Amino acid sequence: MSKHRIARSWAGGALAASLALAVFVAGGTPGSAAAASPQPSRNLIRLQPAVILDATGFERPVAATTLFIPWGWRTQGGVFWGREALCTNGYQFNWSAASPDGRVMIRVLPQDRWESNNYGAAASTPGCRLAPITSARQYLEGLVRQMQPGARILGFQPRNDLAQQFAQLNSRQPTAMGEIRTWVDAQQVQFAFNDRGVATRGLIAVVAVFNLMRTNMGNGVMDALTGSTYPGWYVQAPEGYLNEAFFEGIRRSMRADVQWERQINGHNSRIAQVAIEESRKRAALIAQSNAEIAQIRQQAWNNSQVSADRRAREFSEVLRGVQSFDDANAPGGRAELSGLYSNAWRMNDGSYVLTNDASFEPWRDLQVAGQRLDPTR
Repeated sequence: MSKHRIARSWAGGALAASLALAVFVAGGTPGSAAAASPQPSRNLIRLQPAVILDATGFERPVAATTLFIPWGWRTQGGVFWGREALCTNGYQFNWSAASPDGRVMIRVLPQDRWESNNYGAAASTPGCRLAPITSARQYLEGLVRQMQPGARILGFQPRNDLAQQFAQLNSRQPTAMGEIRTWVDAQQVQFAFNDRGVATRGLIAVVAVFNLMRTNMGNGVMDALTGSTYPGWYVQAPEGYLNEAFFEGIRRSMRADVQWERQINGHNSRIAQVAIEESRKRAALIAQSNAEIAQIRQQAWNNSQVSADRRAREFSEVLRGVQSFDDANAPGGRAELSGLYSNAWRMNDGSYVLTNDASFEPWRDLQVAGQRLDPTR
C-alpha cells in the first residue's frame, strides 16, 4: 500500500465520520461528540485487550488466545468443538471483532483440512472432504467465493514472512518405492465486494501445509495428498480504509495462552495415537501382501500427525512480532504490543494507547489519566 493510501486511511472526511475506525483513532466513544465529528491523528490509536475463549473443550473455560483490538469494538465467537470439526481434531477457531456499525471487521477463520488422491479412494480421516486443492492460492480463491459470493479478486501476494516461520516443516524423504514430501505455502488475497450498499475491501491471509505420499507401483504412480491450514486472518473495511499496516499490527498482537496450548497439544497427541492405529488396520486391508506399502502408509500418517501437533504448538509463534513494555498491572509484568509504535501508555480505564507522537498527553488528548510504559530491556 502506498504512503498516500495509508495517509488517506487515517485522514477523516464524510465517510470517516460514520466509521468506528475514525472513532477509536480520534479517541472518542460511540455516540460521543468525537465520534460525530472526528479529528483523527495519524500517530495515535487506542486499544483494549480481548480474549478468544475455549469455553467447552476442557474441564473448565480457558483463554485460547489473547490480543489487542480497537477501543469500543464488539467481539463474538471463540473456539468451538463438535462433530462438524472431526477433520480438524474436533475443534475450530471462529472468532470476530467489529466496529459498532459492523463496517470494519477482523476475524480468525477456522482451520481446515482436506485430502485428494489419484486412485479413487475415499477420504481416510473421518469428517474430511476430498478436494483437488494443491496451493494456498487455490484454497483462497475458493474461500473468497464461499465467504463473499460475487466478490472481485484484486490480487494475490505471497506471505513469505509467514511461510518462513514454518520452514522447519519443509522436508523430502525418499522411500524404497517413492517419497514422502511436506511443504508450506502462505498467501494473501485482496478482494472487493458490496457490504450493505458500501464498496468494501477484504483481505485474507492463510498458511497451508501439504503432505504428499508418492508410491511407485510398477504399473503407475499412486499419489495421496493431505492439505491443511492454520486459522486464517480476515479483514474488511470500506474502500480506502483498509490500512494493511494497522491490521497487521493487530494480528501480530495475538498470542496463544500457555495453559490452553499445553492442553490442546495433549489432545492432539491422543488423536494422533488413534489415527495411527486406524492407519495400521487400513494398510493391512489395502496391501496385506506388501509390507513396504504398509510401512510407507504408516510413515505418512506419522508425519501428518506430527505436523498437526506442531501446528497447534506453533500457532502462537506465527502470530507474534511485537514490542514488550514493562507493565506492573499486566500478567508477568509485561505487555506485548504492536512494534509499529514507539510510545505506549496504559490508561487508568484498562485500555492501552500506542503512538508515535512523543508529545502525547493522556488527560489533555483523551481526558483519561494514564502512565507511560517503558520498553522491556
